[in-house]
Order: sequence, then structure tokens, then C-alpha cells
Amino acid sequence: MQELQELSNSKITLISKTSARIGYKFIHEGGTKECIKCPLKKVCIDNLKVGRIYEVIKIRGKEHSCLVHEDKVVIVEVREAAIEAAIENRIAIEGVIIRYRPIECDKMCIYRTLCQPRGLEEGDRVKIEKIEENINCPMGLNLVKASLRPIIS
Repeated sequence: MQELQELSNSKITLISKTSARIGYKFIHEGGTKECIKCPLKKVCIDNLKVGRIYEVIKIRGKEHSCLVHEDKVVIVEVREAAIEAAIENRIAIEGVIIRYRPIECDKMCIYRTLCQPRGLEEGDRVKIEKIEENINCPMGLNLVKASLRPIIS
């Protein structure tokens, strides 16, 4: 059942042959000027959201030439990766779907990347997959580290 759900949330894209392995994660940063005229741009670049973190869940194996990558690119299925983030303890229940809100703070502390992680935007629907540990917040906020998976709507 979970495998079926993963595939329904998956997207097709192309990545370099050397990176094509199950579990490989990358941040989609958009295309380059070479990508503009590429006939595979819609599959490779356009169907992924810039700034999101994706992980490879299936390798289809068909290879294509690419002007950007030195080696060939391969067709893969990806889904948005789970992201470690700080959330308020009061809403930290595994399996629950919430609207993500970054923790607003002006302090530069060791938890900053959890409070404002790359790959998540305010208002994203996310599933709380795992509660990791309590965070000793210097601002005194009651936070926990959690693994959040974006839900594609």
C-alpha cells in the first residue's frame, strides 16, 4: 500500500547516470541556458519545483545525451524527500498531516537550519513521519526535531 502511495506521489525526471541510485537526494535548482532548447526540458526540468529536495525511488534506466552533464542522463522516478525540521511540541504527532510553519527567530543558533530548513515553504502540507528528539531552544520555545514529508496536492 505504501509503495503504491509513493509511486502516485512520484514524478519522472532525468539525472546524471553517476547519480542515478535509489535514495539519492538532490535540490532542484532549475535549468541552465543550455536547457532552454532541449526537447527533454519538460520532463527533466519543468515538472519539478525549484528549491525542493527530491529523492530517487526508482530507476527506469533509459539513457539520453545531455548538454549539461558530461555523462548521459537517465530516466528516474523521484518524490519529495522527507526533511528534518523543528516543529512545536504541541503538534508533534507521528502520522498527522499539518500545514508547515517555519519557526520565526532572529537568533543564530545551532538549530537555525532545523527552524528554517531548505526545501519547505510556509503553508506546505506535510506529514509528520517521525519525532526525533527535543530541541533545547535558546529562546525557550517548546520544540522537537521531526522528519516531515511534503504532501503533493
